[in-house]
Amino acid sequence: MDLMSTNAKGRFIRGKKLLVFGSCVAKEHPEFLEKFGDYTKLSFCPEKEHINMAFYKLIAMISVAEELVILTVDGSPHCVQLHYIAEELLKYSEKKFAVKHFVIEKGNIVGISSRSVRLSRYLSKIEKMLDGSV
Repeated sequence: MDLMSTNAKGRFIRGKKLLVFGSCVAKEHPEFLEKFGDYTKLSFCPEKEHINMAFYKLIAMISVAEELVILTVDGSPHCVQLHYIAEELLKYSEKKFAVKHFVIEKGNIVGISSRSVRLSRYLSKIEKMLDGSV
């Protein structure tokens, strides 16, 4: 299902786990979507629509869901924003819920920590880590 054309509080979301994935995953790596059998699967393309639209849609959905998983292709400058959205949702939501991050890299699913997602937003911190000044 497409995130933006899905009812934010539809009955299929209540008590469910949500998987939000970059729409290219369905075309390029559909086999990985099968690994999330009981999740409500929602696609979104940050190249096509602004991430603020996904944020507001997901804030309503997460109020009735229990878990949010993000799955994208590693290295996409657009899809990485989906990971940022999940962290922002958790930060601003009164309801606490589980957030998990995964990327597809060289034919494998790789788990990514929330710390890595948050750190990746700060290029100056990454630079300090790389040059050894942290």
